[in-house]
Amino acid sequence: MKKISRLFLIITAAAAITGCSGKKTDSVSDNVPAKNANPESITFSWQEVYENKIKEFKESEEYTENSAFDIFDVTGDDLPELIISPDNQATSKCIIYTCGDTVSELGEAGNFGAFTYCPDTNIIKDEYSGSGFVLGKFLKFNNGSFNTVLTYSDNSDSASMGADIYHEINGENLSLGDYEKALEPYATTLSIDVGRRFTMGDNAINYGIRFSESWKAILNSEQKKLCKEKLNEKLAEIQESGADAGFDLCDLNGDKVPELIISDSSAPEATCSVYYFSNGELAAMEGGYGINGVFCLDTEKFVFFADTETDKKYWSIANSAFSAADYAESDSIAVIGRKYYVSESGISAVFK
Repeated sequence: MKKISRLFLIITAAAAITGCSGKKTDSVSDNVPAKNANPESITFSWQEVYENKIKEFKESEEYTENSAFDIFDVTGDDLPELIISPDNQATSKCIIYTCGDTVSELGEAGNFGAFTYCPDTNIIKDEYSGSGFVLGKFLKFNNGSFNTVLTYSDNSDSASMGADIYHEINGENLSLGDYEKALEPYATTLSIDVGRRFTMGDNAINYGIRFSESWKAILNSEQKKLCKEKLNEKLAEIQESGADAGFDLCDLNGDKVPELIISDSSAPEATCSVYYFSNGELAAMEGGYGINGVFCLDTEKFVFFADTETDKKYWSIANSAFSAADYAESDSIAVIGRKYYVSESGISAVFK
């Protein structure tokens, strides 16, 4: 759970960081590929109803300044669900909605306003870590609802306090070896953090609804080929290192053409590499960006940033005259870098 809170609290913690740097990068706005459709021209049946649900939530008593949302397929049917995270407090759960003729609620999951999802198995990991103990469950969508596949609890970290130690699977106390064996198939499955990808500012809502799921549709076949080749290079690299690399598509400069973002891993020191389309090639921006393998994007002002342990760093490729000293953060922030895993299934799912 520490990993989840670190990753998804970047949005709210960023405002408290006082140090900053205004590193500039060369503009790539002149390298827009021809004949890409406007992502806002790509329409999906769920867009309007999800947007209305978010706006409805913003008018409710549950809405807070820390509320966030996500658009992510957690049922495995290729239709994204709307995940609303009311808050980032320890007991705050995500509300999962799906779209049919109307929006309907599928259930709740997570803590600290987030949960993890295993795309290869379509399983949600819903875990809570307390003082000296952990308890959780794995959920899978079947026959219209999420069903519990397995529950687990363990208080090994309470041994120093003289507690009676237990390792339970589905309510049955097991030896530590049997407990770990029962969890092994789930522990070794790659998972994605879900729930707090977007804040609820107007621009972030529009970006999440109108842009985030449209990038795959507007890229042409050559651009998809270039992305696959770059990601396969990364896949070959991590097969040796074992890193949990991720990737994302997002528009960093407002030209309505996505950049490819590759996250080295979820480790604290991990950064992202940024690639952009230029003259029929996929060119790399110099340097690494972010922390924990992600960075934040201001979807209104097209500034991306990350808070390190010593300061807060800002970058912009939308404005060559950008100055961190003059920048005021908007209420429309997205967490970028790890929407998909760098794996054979992750790559093929995006770039079919």
